[in-house]
Amino acid sequence: DHSRVMLRGAGSGCDYINATYIKGFDGTPKTYIAAQGPLESSCDDFWQMVWQEKCSVIVMLTGLIEGNELKCHQYWPSTDQPATYGVLTVSLKKKEEFSDYTVRSLLLSKQGTLKEVRLIHQYQFTSWPHRGVPQQTAALLRFRKNIINRSPHVPKSGPWIIHCSAGVGRTGIFLVIDAMLRQAKEKKVVDIYNYVYAIEEDRPYIIQTKDQYVFIHQTILE
Repeated sequence: DHSRVMLRGAGSGCDYINATYIKGFDGTPKTYIAAQGPLESSCDDFWQMVWQEKCSVIVMLTGLIEGNELKCHQYWPSTDQPATYGVLTVSLKKKEEFSDYTVRSLLLSKQGTLKEVRLIHQYQFTSWPHRGVPQQTAALLRFRKNIINRSPHVPKSGPWIIHCSAGVGRTGIFLVIDAMLRQAKEKKVVDIYNYVYAIEEDRPYIIQTKDQYVFIHQTILE
């Protein structure tokens, strides 16, 4: 319970959302939020979390449907017609499609807050195979570089929300790669084992298989 995101003032009276604060490589709390992909029933809660935590970056590592299986509910509008989630309104400002990912610029506003409008960038990686890990590391590294270039990670912009379907596995891979590349840049050292060990306390089984570990190592070496 120590690391879970608690929704404040939830209209439903329930403070639960399947999302966890994850520390950075240097132990900085709330560097990331690892989350389950929103279900139809949890879209309102998801956007409440985005607003509450002052997040400006959402990293999505799944398709909506993969292998005839629903992985995540579409929690954003696909046209310029705004969508309402509880007391929050989301509108699509811009959509850019690349070979391996899509970037959406979304505007988020809350009823009764004097027209405060926040810009949210959602980055969706679209080349993850239905099972396993990507064949190549280059596409994921390009994806991350695009995020870094557009959305420098500064504390005032809130944690990055990272989600796939369950919020473990793919989410853990991307999160660990990002943290370790930051560690390499700042400290000239990489300690994957101890970082994964530390964040398993926050979200158990965030890395699930040997293949996932190997892919992390391969990507860092690139």
